[in-house]
Amino acid sequence: RKMMAEVKEVMENHATHFPSLKGKKLELAGFVWFQGWNDLFGGQEEYESNLKHLIRDVRKDLNAPKLPFVIGVMGQNGSKPASGAMQIIQKAQLAMNDVPEFKGNVKAFRTDVLVDKTAEALFPKWRENQEEWKRVGGDNPYHYLGSAIWFNRIGKAMGEAMLQLFNEVK
Repeated sequence: RKMMAEVKEVMENHATHFPSLKGKKLELAGFVWFQGWNDLFGGQEEYESNLKHLIRDVRKDLNAPKLPFVIGVMGQNGSKPASGAMQIIQKAQLAMNDVPEFKGNVKAFRTDVLVDKTAEALFPKWRENQEEWKRVGGDNPYHYLGSAIWFNRIGKAMGEAMLQLFNEVK
């Protein structure tokens, strides 16, 4: 509910938050979901059901029954196979592609395949190679190694997935 309150507040007061949009009517054209880490520590078994409800609830709250949804599937595992709770959440997120009511208006895509292999290779010994590490990463693994390359790839894939949904919804 807090997320929806914030979305609605920003949309209602967009001119305050984004002065260049003053006097313009907003259209919420799509929604991106890129979350799951905290569910690794409890709740992973309910994640698939919860995500279906989230999509339905967001659409209901925004009065947008076919609002395109893009889901960036957890990918902190990078090149390594996911296991345990992460694998459960990944499968739950990807399962949204197979929900009949979401066909053509929800797209989940894998982010692990977009891994920055240079950052991934350096991470295990980043403390011994701090100068080199600063050029490629800068964070813990749960934030995709802090790799701007990895985040850029994910962002581009999110945009492409949303454009694909826009074309399917028309």
